[in-house]
Amino acid sequence: RASQWTSRPPPNRPSTMLRLAVAAVVIAAATAGAAAQDPATGWMAYAVGTVPEGTTRITLLSMKWKVSDDAQSSFAFYSPWFGMDPSDNMNLIQPVNPWSGSSWSGYTEWFDWNTGGNSNSDQIAASAGQTMHGTLSYNAADDSYFLNQTVVETGATSTQTVKCQDSVFKVPYVVYEKTFGCSSYPPDEKVTFHITAFECDGKDCTKTTKWEAKVKDANCDMTAHIESPTTISITWSTSATSKYDNMSAAELYDLNMHGWAERLDIERPAE
Repeated sequence: RASQWTSRPPPNRPSTMLRLAVAAVVIAAATAGAAAQDPATGWMAYAVGTVPEGTTRITLLSMKWKVSDDAQSSFAFYSPWFGMDPSDNMNLIQPVNPWSGSSWSGYTEWFDWNTGGNSNSDQIAASAGQTMHGTLSYNAADDSYFLNQTVVETGATSTQTVKCQDSVFKVPYVVYEKTFGCSSYPPDEKVTFHITAFECDGKDCTKTTKWEAKVKDANCDMTAHIESPTTISITWSTSATSKYDNMSAAELYDLNMHGWAERLDIERPAE
């Protein structure tokens, strides 16, 4: 099914009722964002972990995954990623792997829901089939996390250090984020994350962390699968219908252009 975002919309305008419905989706998302927290609007399928009782913080979390096949060129941008929050879900750190309409990349992000503070590390190029290796590691000496995203095959690396600012990170996530029409997503319809290191208070907690599959914004049959204590996948259907199919490229840009996406060099499409 060809994506409507690969060319300009047809000249006939949607009905007034449809345009009002589309506007309602955008306004509702913006209103939710004003008092939001994670899981955020735009998260589709995700997995959330519960660390062992008595854990103070996650001190190390590292995962690898293969970059998906290239999607068709379009205005769409989205990312699979993993990361973690404190218990209040208000201060997110994450290595991301965005598709920006015609190519893949990698970098890291910190986002604070309390203040709106946002920091993205430098963007590095990635290609379909390459291996991403992300790591979040705690440094007790200055109460910070070192965020790292690396393309294994090329050695390209993007990093930053984020101060905890009294946040104690202990809620891990694996997520597919940003909502577009289903034909905009990669044709392989699956990404698999492999946990390579997971420590709570300096001790391995890979097998004692309990993961649960969830959905925030249902779209394109996005589903998380807990395959084992070290393997989490997310699947989708590029042939499914989506409630976002009737939104213009500009409306989808406004709905999704926030957080880590602000690092992407993407202009807002014309109305």
